[in-house]
Amino acid sequence: MRVIFTMPDGAELMAGPPSGLTLKRDADAPADSLELTFAFDFPAELEPCAARLEYGGQTIFSGIVDEQTVRHEKGEKTTYFSLRSRAALLLDNEAEPCTLRMPSLRLMEQRILRPLGLAAEGGDTSPKQGELIIEKGTSCWSALCAFSERFLQITPYETNGGRLCFTARTPRTLELSEVLSLEKRRMPYAQISRVVVQNTRTGAYSAVFENPAARGVFRTRYRTADAGLPPAEILAAGERAALSVRAVCAGFVDAVPGDVCAFPQLGNACARLCLQSMRYRLTRGIEETELAFVPDAAP
Repeated sequence: MRVIFTMPDGAELMAGPPSGLTLKRDADAPADSLELTFAFDFPAELEPCAARLEYGGQTIFSGIVDEQTVRHEKGEKTTYFSLRSRAALLLDNEAEPCTLRMPSLRLMEQRILRPLGLAAEGGDTSPKQGELIIEKGTSCWSALCAFSERFLQITPYETNGGRLCFTARTPRTLELSEVLSLEKRRMPYAQISRVVVQNTRTGAYSAVFENPAARGVFRTRYRTADAGLPPAEILAAGERAALSVRAVCAGFVDAVPGDVCAFPQLGNACARLCLQSMRYRLTRGIEETELAFVPDAAP
């Protein structure tokens, strides 16, 4: 595991091994995060702006420094760094308000990604029929997602190399070794037993969609005909929220949200689970990766 810092002038510095490290990847966050702790005398005059993390010669994180803290306590000096991957710049910056007619991925890259030092990967770059309205106060990330989800039917994601990918992620099947602990949690409170939808003609809530898996519970949701998710997706989301599996493995597992894994020893419901989050920790030379799984949304 190597940490290479980048200074504001572009110079690079390879740091000594950190005494503590936590790498986080979450399905609900566009940017990964990294926390570093150095127990040795990290030079106080060095204020890096970015860093990358390499494992086995491969870059597994590249990002910007959000915070740097130096603590003196009991005669010892400790330096902490908090970083996010470069997609965080899309959250921190607002897109220019405008109306784009016949927008394209190439145009979005020129207007939003390149000024932040980012680049697009994959995706259809041809102009699209229609227009995209970007209102004042819209983050660059929200503007990109609005374009991509509407015109490309895809949600972009960041690669380990710091590029924004506009093609569907191909999930890997994980084969976990050295599993230290395995935990399955059932949360029936999250299950929805039925969704009742309003009739657009009569106004009555008469269309009932039942969840056969939610036996013995009665949790009902009412929706107007044009409100949000379809009933089937509401029921499926409740099923995913009602089951989770947590696996802790020795060493580093280079897994990303969306990867799939099977735990047949935990029952049929765990035959195909989808990775929701990953936490890799290095503490005093001991490496562990914690993986959280939920039922796979794919059919």
